[in-house]
Order: sequence, then C-alpha cells, then structure tokens
Amino acid sequence: MSEPKNSSALALPEILPDHPREECTVMVDDISEKKFSSWEEFCTFFDSWCEKNKVLFFKKSGVLLGKYKESGERLDPELVEMFKFNRAFLACKYYRADGGLVQSSNGDYRSGCPAYIILKLDTEEKKLVVTKAVLVHNHKLCPIEFANCFRRGRYLGDALFVIRMTNKMERQFLGVQDIRKLKVYLRKQDPDLRYVIERLGELFVVDPAAKVKLAFVENHCIMKYAILITSNMKNLCLKFSRVLYLSKITHMSDEFDFYTMLCEDANGRGRECVCCIAKKNTPNIFRCLLLSLVQCVPEIKFQVNCLMVESGTEELDVIRNVFPKAKVQLCRTWVLETLYNKAVEIEGFSYDSMWNFLCKLADSPSPSKYADCLRKMTTVFSKEFVRYFKNNWHPYKELWVDSWAFESNKGDVLRSFVRAHQQMIASELLSSWKIVDYIKIFYKLQTQKAEAVDFSEGEVSKHYRQICPVELADLVDEEISAAKSGCFKIQDSGNSFVLYDGTSEYTVSQEQTFCNCAVYASTLSYCRHLFATRLWSGESLFFMFCDRGSDELLQKPYCTNSNSKSIVTEIL
Repeated sequence: MSEPKNSSALALPEILPDHPREECTVMVDDISEKKFSSWEEFCTFFDSWCEKNKVLFFKKSGVLLGKYKESGERLDPELVEMFKFNRAFLACKYYRADGGLVQSSNGDYRSGCPAYIILKLDTEEKKLVVTKAVLVHNHKLCPIEFANCFRRGRYLGDALFVIRMTNKMERQFLGVQDIRKLKVYLRKQDPDLRYVIERLGELFVVDPAAKVKLAFVENHCIMKYAILITSNMKNLCLKFSRVLYLSKITHMSDEFDFYTMLCEDANGRGRECVCCIAKKNTPNIFRCLLLSLVQCVPEIKFQVNCLMVESGTEELDVIRNVFPKAKVQLCRTWVLETLYNKAVEIEGFSYDSMWNFLCKLADSPSPSKYADCLRKMTTVFSKEFVRYFKNNWHPYKELWVDSWAFESNKGDVLRSFVRAHQQMIASELLSSWKIVDYIKIFYKLQTQKAEAVDFSEGEVSKHYRQICPVELADLVDEEISAAKSGCFKIQDSGNSFVLYDGTSEYTVSQEQTFCNCAVYASTLSYCRHLFATRLWSGESLFFMFCDRGSDELLQKPYCTNSNSKSIVTEIL
C-alpha cells in the first residue's frame, strides 16, 4: 500500500480518531508478565481473552524455536514441539510499524494503532512469558467486526486438530484411519513422533488384527505411553493365560519405562502378551496396561489364576478388580533382596545368618512354620527391623511366603523370564533410548528369528533321541536346527499359517501337523516349518506322528492333544 502524499490533510473517519481528545479504548484486562507452559496453552488462553474483550490481535512475526540458535546446541525436540516459538509479536489489526498509516473503509488514512503484545520463551523456567503488553487502542472496538473476523485456533493450525484427536485416544484402540489421519496432521510435528506413527502404520499392514493404544499429555502432542498387542500376542494370551508375569524395565532409560506382560508357553518359555512404553512417573500406568489387555482379550478376565509381579503392593486393588479370580504373588527373590538390604541398613552390618533366616522364613511350608520363624526373628534381628517387618511385610505374607503360594516355583520362573527378556532387549540397544528405539526393538522382538535366539534345540533333540528311531531322530536334529537358524515371516491367516523364507512360501495347517513342503511330503513327518510355527505360536515342540506303515504309535509315553488330528500325539 503506497502512502498518500498529503496524508495529514485527509479527513479521518470517526471510528479511528487521530487525536488524544477523541475516543480511544484502554483495555483493563492486563496480561503483562503472564506465563504459559506451552504454545497451545497460550493460544487457548489468548482466544478466550480476545473473545472476552472483543479485540482482534494477529501474529505479525515470530522466531520459530526449531530455527533459533543461540548456543549452537541442538534443542530438545520435545521443547521445540511444546513451545513452537522463541519469540512472537502479536498486534492489533490496525497496528502499523514505523508510523505507517491505516486506510479506513471510506478511503481515508490515519496513524496505526499502537496496541501490541510481545511473547518470549524463558528457557530456564521453560515458560512462555508476556514480556510487554501495550493495550491502549486509538480506535473503538467493533463487536460486529470482531464477530466477522475472529476465528479460534488460528495459530494452532494442524496442532489444534491433532490435540483434539489425541485427547480422545486414550480410551480406545487406534484403527487404520486414525493412523492415516495422524500421519497427515503430524507432518509438521516432532520427527520422532512422526516416525513412531509411520512404524505403527506398517504394523497394521503386516498384522491388520494388531491392537495399538496411544495416550498423549493433555493438550500437547507429546506421547505419554503406547500399548501394543500383536495378533500372535493375543493368541498366546488366550492359550496360556493361567499364570501371567509382569515385567518392568526402568534402569535402561532416563525418560521411559518398558512394561511387558509375559505368559509361559507349552515349551516353558516366557512370551510377551502385551507391551507398554511409558514416560516415567506416568500415573495409573499399571491399571491402563491391565485394562487394555482385557479390552483386547476379554476372555481372559476370568481365566487368569495367578499374576506374578516383581515388586510393589500398591496396585493390589487394581489387579483384583481386573482379574477377580487371580491370586497375586510377589517375586520372592525380590522380596528377600529388599528385606536383606533393609536389614543391613538398619543393623549396620551383614551376616550370612541374616540371609539364611530370611530364606527360611520365605520358604515356610505351612502357616505354623511361618509363625515359628516370626517368633524367633528377634534372635537374629534388632527390634527396629522386626517392627519394620511386621508393619510392612507381615500383612502381605500371602503374597510371598511359600505356604500361601499359588505354585511354589513360580517366583523363580518369573525371575528367569524377566532376566532373559531384559537381556534380550539390552542386547539390541546400547545407548540411545528414545521411544523410536523402543518401537524398533518391539518390532524386532516379534519376529520368529528373535523368538528363536534363546531357544536350545539340543534339549529338544535329546528328548527325541530317547523316544525315536535313529533315522527319525536325525531328521529332527536337522529340521529343528534349520527352524532356529532360518528367518521366516509367519502369518496366521485364520485357517492356516503362511511362512515365507525370503524365497518360497509354505503353508502349515492350523493344527500345525501338516506342511506342503518337500521334506514333509517325502517323510510325512517332521519339517522345519512345523517346528518354526510351533516355536512361534507357543505350541509344544514335542509331538509324534503315527507310523504310516501301520496303525500303531511308537511305544512311548504320550497324551492326546485335543487340538490336533489323530495322527499327532503330544509327549508328556
């Protein structure tokens, strides 16, 4: 807009007075020094403030935080996403810099309005602060103009839509359409978050029946936790839900905790039923994990007989509400280590007799034996420790003393499962622990190749050699070794399993007793595809075929598997 040659001689409209004696607007609702925890919080407040005062402010300029470089160091992506701008300048609709003029509706010109607001980021306090607010307008505020021009969420853009989406996501599993929408609207957000969404989209491509639940910090595009359940995890949970084990990894990241619920498959191996990646100190995360599992697999609500946890008693009511028939047990090894460390702290010294006494107490075979140990505790420990024990551990004796255990060895099983699981995860990640890295690990651990890493084929081969002819045992050795070393992509199509080894595709029956490969066709017995599928699905690797030359089975102990055809028997 070009400035008129003699602007001072032009008549000015009444609604834009040019002299102090004429009408102006002084806003009494001052916001100077007001602080905000995020750009979204500021925008939400500012929209309401503008509506209340019927004033039109527009963002004239701003320095994006992602492009602001003071120290040369890379800024935290979460900080960039949360605050957006290092500095923002908002001004009245009629503001003009350097004494510029404003043209009225009838073509006249006058000096611009002086009202403006400056917003700056305080990096130390991590707040957006209104450092200056000039709220004197040199014109009347027009409600009609405000109604025609004001639009809420003007400066949130796609983030407003995303926030509305993410605020509703926590209660439901995501669908393919939700992932697609997030991918579109997160294209300008944190690249790590975009990557997570893209990988979750890939999960739905290879496993349409997978379940994913995301929760975000309210009014922010910051992920709070992610819960993931593949179709194979769901099937494992359905088949082996009698006893479940909760694993929590906290020491490998300063930002996230890694939760998994494990079951014990037919081969005595710990298998994931659900995986959760959560920011540290996320409230009620254990409850969210359990409810999500039951929401995905409702049949298990009354099937779980025992739930083993590593530590803590604060979630007992939650567990009992979700799994009303389940007996809760604490990992006995964890309890003993906690008690021993506390005893050393209180007593100021350590003796073998202290540990031996605690082990004897935990292994009490009956309530009377436990009561005897409790009475003798003062002979080994001070009154202070005895008081600590009676206040903190005696009320929960049913959770960790052998006399009340669901099964006496389940605590040791939990420990071995958790240790093996943690070692497997630790071996995959060395330093960087972001949510992106967790997602990568999750994907890798769901493959047949990863499931076979800690599998000992020697034990299986040894067992078959005890009950099978030499030729058949040699075949088992070869095929089970190939099953472990092979790299198969396995999918459950509903009626059968489809295996792809990078070259060819094979079909295994739903009962996992038949395969269309050449080895099975020539021997009518064991093949690598049957073993790989059973290893992946959790079914027993010890099974035998009838002698096709006769109707007799090999004369060894066995029991009939009700889920299989008559040509297969499961070995005890």
